[in-house]
Amino acid sequence: MKTKIVFLGGGNMAEAIFAGLVHNQNFEIEVIQRNPKKSARLKNVYPTIKITSNLEYKLNTNDILILAIKPQQAKESCEAIKDKINQCLIISVMAGMPTSCLNKWLDNPRIIRTMPNTPSSIGKGITAIYSPEIITSDETQLINQIFTSIGIIYSTKNEADIDKIVPISSSSIAFVYYFMEGLIENAVNEFGFEREQATTIIKHVISGSSALLDANPSIAINEQRARVTSKKGATEQGILTFEREQLHDITRMAMQNCYARTLEMAKEFS
Repeated sequence: MKTKIVFLGGGNMAEAIFAGLVHNQNFEIEVIQRNPKKSARLKNVYPTIKITSNLEYKLNTNDILILAIKPQQAKESCEAIKDKINQCLIISVMAGMPTSCLNKWLDNPRIIRTMPNTPSSIGKGITAIYSPEIITSDETQLINQIFTSIGIIYSTKNEADIDKIVPISSSSIAFVYYFMEGLIENAVNEFGFEREQATTIIKHVISGSSALLDANPSIAINEQRARVTSKKGATEQGILTFEREQLHDITRMAMQNCYARTLEMAKEFS
């Protein structure tokens, strides 16, 4: 028997998930998208998926509801369908939204909190998953099946770890891009490269570096870095500059500030 998955919200993260599941015969997918323009696009791209503007029936114990709406809309949206989702399994993909908030609005203790990152949209993501003790092993396997369709998973028994992973798996993507921006800007402004040319080079440097790590899993990152850094060579001078300017300390502060803001947002939602 197929498992029904209903997505409340059809935005980028929701689409990343159901796009990875659309050809899986184990699931029956429905998407609730109120925006007519977005709804029309989804119907055109995913003709086998039911796209509706409202949840018009009660979900049963074996059904799954994925909350993929903006956190600011969560309270109103959840309370509007509260009586229809008090028996199903609920998975939240909303950033910064603690389960304690959802528990206040919903008469349903079966709530799983997840934190997918943006590369999930191309199947290269990382999803942190917190499941309370009430979730069964069979349900856990089902949840893992859903999120392995968009990348790898990181399971935790402590919900606080969902907040802690934000600077590591989510915000770090922007940190990497920011460093790439610096490399590109200096390639253009200091060394005379065309911007398109510099962008192509740096993108390949990043993807190639990651592929090199994957191809040599037994070699630690610091060892790979040392192999590129010859004694008294050009690269060493760059690394010494980073060390002198304490780049790792700057990174630590950025991650700590990111985490602090994550906790602040959780309080705001509460």
